Amino acid sequence: MLFKFFSDESYDSQTPEPRTYIVAGYFSSDAIWQNVEKRWAPLNSEYGVPRFHASHLNAKTYEYDGWADPKKIEYSSKMLKIITDQERALHAFVCGIHADEYRRIISDAGREKMGHPYLVCFKTCMALVAKEMDEGGFQPEDKIAVFIDRNPFEIEAVRIFCQLKDNPQFPYRSRLHSCTPASMDSMIALQPSDMIAYEGFRWHHDRRAKECKTRIVMDTILNHNGITERYFGAKTLSGLKDGIEATVCLPNQLVILPTN
Repeated sequence: MLFKFFSDESYDSQTPEPRTYIVAGYFSSDAIWQNVEKRWAPLNSEYGVPRFHASHLNAKTYEYDGWADPKKIEYSSKMLKIITDQERALHAFVCGIHADEYRRIISDAGREKMGHPYLVCFKTCMALVAKEMDEGGFQPEDKIAVFIDRNPFEIEAVRIFCQLKDNPQFPYRSRLHSCTPASMDSMIALQPSDMIAYEGFRWHHDRRAKECKTRIVMDTILNHNGITERYFGAKTLSGLKDGIEATVCLPNQLVILPTN
């Protein structure tokens, strides 16, 4: 059976060098994705917007310009309910990195092996999804087709995915099927990944500055859908530093395999 993972990225785009990067998305079967899609598009039409866009919605800009808070909350709540109604059959994966700590702790040579913060998160997400399939009761023939929102690193991400698929040293390679960049405007199933990427970013980035409660949206997803999550902060990166810098590999090729 072919399962699908739809993913997006989020980062603090207002700074010259972002401090936090997130790659996140949802994993499920075709049947569940069909349930999501048949409710998602009509709801966008009902509210007169072309697509869901979490950062614009929270700022009430662009397609949400002029919206009052009650309308914003109502629309967001209805979108969230589509996701949470799927319960554990629609599972979230979130991978983040504190990019400023990555630049500070890992040498230039080490970062060349690991790649841009987006690629670090992307590779980790692929390893997390594939590992969970391999160890989570799926059939041996079950595979994952990955769809990523179009971004400046999409060509390299597809290349890395194909190399992992063909690499006999990657223990979960048999789970990998394909990786396809696509637009959220044309592929509705990518739009929920915008929500979880944005919320994943707020989850990791906001807590760096202050102690704060988990946002309601993320808390609801945690309780209904479940999340598999990894992030590279200063402590983790410091622990990995020697191993990263001692590894011999080509640029962007080093993958940190997730541990339990």
